[in-house]
Amino acid sequence: MSRLEVGNLPGTDDHPYIGKKFLKTKGIQSLEKRILNRANKDRRYRGDAVVTTYYLTCVPEKGRAIFSALDRAVEMMLVHATTENWPGAGKEPPGYKEHMSRIKSIKFLEASRRVESALIKIATPLEFFDKGKFPLAQLRMATQSEPFNAFIGFSARVVDYDFPEGFKKKFPRRLWPHSRVREYLKVDKDEPIIGTIVKPKWLPARLFAESVTTAAIAGALFIKSDENLHLSKRELAVYVRTTVRMLRENGFDLSPKPGARKKRILFAPHITANPSDILDYAKIAVDNGANALMFSPHFGGDFGAIREIYEMGRKYRVPVYAHTAGMNRYCGDPAYSCGDDPRVGYLLAALSGAAFMQLPGVGSYIRPTDVEKKPIIERLRKDGLEGNSGMTLVIAGGLSPENIGRNIRSLGAEGRMFLAGTSVFHHPDGIRA
Repeated sequence: MSRLEVGNLPGTDDHPYIGKKFLKTKGIQSLEKRILNRANKDRRYRGDAVVTTYYLTCVPEKGRAIFSALDRAVEMMLVHATTENWPGAGKEPPGYKEHMSRIKSIKFLEASRRVESALIKIATPLEFFDKGKFPLAQLRMATQSEPFNAFIGFSARVVDYDFPEGFKKKFPRRLWPHSRVREYLKVDKDEPIIGTIVKPKWLPARLFAESVTTAAIAGALFIKSDENLHLSKRELAVYVRTTVRMLRENGFDLSPKPGARKKRILFAPHITANPSDILDYAKIAVDNGANALMFSPHFGGDFGAIREIYEMGRKYRVPVYAHTAGMNRYCGDPAYSCGDDPRVGYLLAALSGAAFMQLPGVGSYIRPTDVEKKPIIERLRKDGLEGNSGMTLVIAGGLSPENIGRNIRSLGAEGRMFLAGTSVFHHPDGIRA
């Protein structure tokens, strides 16, 4: 089964915008049109632009008409996001209009006494920030910074991006689609890829290596360190070198092109570090034999670090696991008022060259929540970033012998990998079972 079984996931009644219906009365539609026309007055740019969808929430203004707070918020967002209509007495400079954002649509959601909300789309001209390589920091500044979450009275959560085709070409080439992972591991297209995580969070190097090797011999195809196993550069070299040596002694080949009769495995040490150190950590891990890497882009320099790792040279173009630590601060938040919708995190990871990204299992205690999973998968699928040609979604977080079957049935095996934690080591019939 390769498609998400929607019936196995919960409804969206408690989510403020996923699955919610828009208000469609004539009065509301007329108000939406008036806001659009007023906000976009003299904003005539229609060239290439990044279109950002926001879940906009406002505190209602006491004694004012319904949705007047949202009306004011939209005006503030457009003026402060890029620029306002030429205000000076002098002549407008050439190209000024090409640097003005505009609102493409606004759809009101049900209002309450405490909050007004809408889904809005804003087009930001590429001329405003399209510089050099893929401008991830500039994109975030232009679409997520001061104009959207710094002012009192409203907040705008980024729900989705639509990028022009030319802009997408700035992203790095996808080096490790799911099909290549299966080819490397010699796993048939319908066979689940099952791996594990080595815990607890700190183990001596020798015991860590023994745990990895024991799981590998039992059949795990992907093994990663626990995300909080923080090591110095010297310690990282020792841990990786010790583990790789033990794996090789037991018949595993971690080279880019393993021998035909050699056993395959992907071993991903954890390398999250300060952005200034992340490339050093990646180099140390690969130089000592690791054939995969894992880090949290949200704490280790954003998704652009993946390109920088690959650009160190062919040797370092190993599959990179983008961990969700950090992104989870705003996934599953009952307020849903700030940060990115998780589908944005997965979209940027896939476009930035990540080979793997964790998606919690159905019924997991880890964010993103079940209600957020289907939109994530659908968003990746929209741009061909899911499935055999896309980024591998790693089903992990609370996965155990009791629920792995349910997750394989619900989420399918195509484009997936399934990672269990300490439950693997505690199975009464042993790890292989």
